[in-house]
Amino acid sequence: MKALIEKVKKYQAYNRNRKIKAINFNEAKATIFFKVIPYLLHCNYPDLPGYVEDENCPFGIHLFTPEKMVDAEQFRKFFPTSTAMDQRTPSPFPVKPCIHSLKTIGSVGTIAQTEKSDCDYWLSIRRNELGPGGLILLEQKCHAIEQWALIKEVEVHFFLMDIEQTRDNSFKSDTDQESAGSALKILLKDELFRTHILVAGKMLLWWIIPPGLSETGYRKYVNDLAKSGEINQNNFIDLGYLTNIPKAEIFGACLWQMNKALDSPFKSVIKFAYLELLLQDDKQSLPLFSDKVKCMVTFPESLKDKKEGALKISQVDPYLLLAREIVAFYQLGQQKQKRANLIRECLFLKALEGMTSQGGKKAEGEDSRLQETMALMKDWHLLPANHEHFFKLMSWRYPDLIKFGAKVHDFLIETYKRLRWTFKTFEDETAVAISERDIAVLGRKLFTFYEVKPNKIEYIRSLSRDAMSQKDITFHISRYKEQDYYYAFQGEHDNTSVKDKTDLIIKREETLIALITWLMANGILTKKTRLHLTKNFLPISLADIQHLVEVILSTFPPVNFSHISADQLLQREKTIRALAVINLNKHQVKGAKNLESTIISTNSYGEYFVHDFTTITQLKNAIRVLLTKHYVSRWNNNLEIFIPPQPEQHVLKSMVFQ
Repeated sequence: MKALIEKVKKYQAYNRNRKIKAINFNEAKATIFFKVIPYLLHCNYPDLPGYVEDENCPFGIHLFTPEKMVDAEQFRKFFPTSTAMDQRTPSPFPVKPCIHSLKTIGSVGTIAQTEKSDCDYWLSIRRNELGPGGLILLEQKCHAIEQWALIKEVEVHFFLMDIEQTRDNSFKSDTDQESAGSALKILLKDELFRTHILVAGKMLLWWIIPPGLSETGYRKYVNDLAKSGEINQNNFIDLGYLTNIPKAEIFGACLWQMNKALDSPFKSVIKFAYLELLLQDDKQSLPLFSDKVKCMVTFPESLKDKKEGALKISQVDPYLLLAREIVAFYQLGQQKQKRANLIRECLFLKALEGMTSQGGKKAEGEDSRLQETMALMKDWHLLPANHEHFFKLMSWRYPDLIKFGAKVHDFLIETYKRLRWTFKTFEDETAVAISERDIAVLGRKLFTFYEVKPNKIEYIRSLSRDAMSQKDITFHISRYKEQDYYYAFQGEHDNTSVKDKTDLIIKREETLIALITWLMANGILTKKTRLHLTKNFLPISLADIQHLVEVILSTFPPVNFSHISADQLLQREKTIRALAVINLNKHQVKGAKNLESTIISTNSYGEYFVHDFTTITQLKNAIRVLLTKHYVSRWNNNLEIFIPPQPEQHVLKSMVFQ
């Protein structure tokens, strides 16, 4: 019994340290993640977020003491007008809580956490305890809390998972949910086991069960433990044996990582490499990494490498440990060595991304945290040889950003091809565990990103939109053989300096609108970007460009590919938003045969298009099609009209709106 208590204490120390890492990274967000969210899940009161007006709504977390989690001062800070804590108010807390365990899953509290990291919660429940309609009511409550968190600029997601289904690896999750598909099951459970933080409720029994057991041995150990009375079973949940993963699961997971890579390539490189690592085993089922994390936390005596067993709890980071395993795998052969170097570089960039706050300033203690992480990476041969170069990522020349981004995407595509070839060698009876529906959805997302279409704005294979954003962009206009060309330069320049800075050209287009739209769609031009314009021969001013950029950015929010719903992708594409830009070059209108205009549009697949017109009739016909075919119009608040200030502005308005 003493040994079990020691293991529980070790896990609690590890769990506490993970929370501390998240708190040190962003205390305000961590307060919401670890205090306010569980508090809201534990009560159902009319003036608090998450209230569901139904007495049958299940709520509450086992073993949770709300008064200790959120004190009176914190409660007043977040909910100053609430009467929930008044002495005369009946208790808003449950008599019979329904959530057995509340855990995060993913990057929170690890080297991979960044300012943009959301927080996914795994809610372990028993559906048969919720009563008729209880699951739907609890989902409504969770959705309301998600909406409240968004107001606080914090993104959270809740996944309600039945304990028995999780134990049997039979839980279901489809593409409409942020982190799952039919392919994931065991892989998702593996990620839960190796990355979770216990926020509130019961501890996972898995942490105190010896590693390396067979499924039969696992069940026998659990049964013997229950009979022995050595632990209070009410303090633990058993989510079952984490079986080795069937090879058939991997293909679907590959597709999902390709999907995730469109928004977060750094993490996807490491996860994709993990899948390739798993597939190298000759067996039909493959060992997972979770047991390695467990050994380092609660069973260090079982590790073959005694140096690993001597690690401090603060040094156990699921992402860092996984990267080390992958690098060791890739260090075989010259070609694989290149992949190992890329893993090191992506891991280091991910670490740097997590060390810097949104304002670009380091928080207190971040220098020491970075030095500790770098020392560990160096000790484990994870530090890239050119790591000093990556410290200066935000000041890289644009061609260098593109070159490295292409290298990341090439790795993903090449790895996908290698894995696809591996699957062709599978025996016929090895079914690929991903539904046709999921394949259709994921294929559509990949086509959205990579497919070339007429008038479509091309997405670049970038590191990430955050990494690509520029502090300063200079627009330069030149004319050659009666054709105007529009350039975007990295940095601030004048007519003289641009001639010597051709290496800083980001893009050249034949129209300014196409150039700006491309910059916006790829995250290069943001609201924080300072704009500059060299002297030119056109009547376009810097103020015109700034105003146009402002309208474009407000009309078209950034596309998050992983958040485009399955329903949208399974339906025929449709235009959902448009902006008409009229006579940007301020040509004379009265008596002229032509009127230049452009419509920028985006569709339900996340694609942008730019269509140019030369007459008012063409423009009006296009606007009519937007209305009749796609219900895009000024009256539906999804069509904007931009006419830059000019002498004939009123004439233009009457022509367009009559």
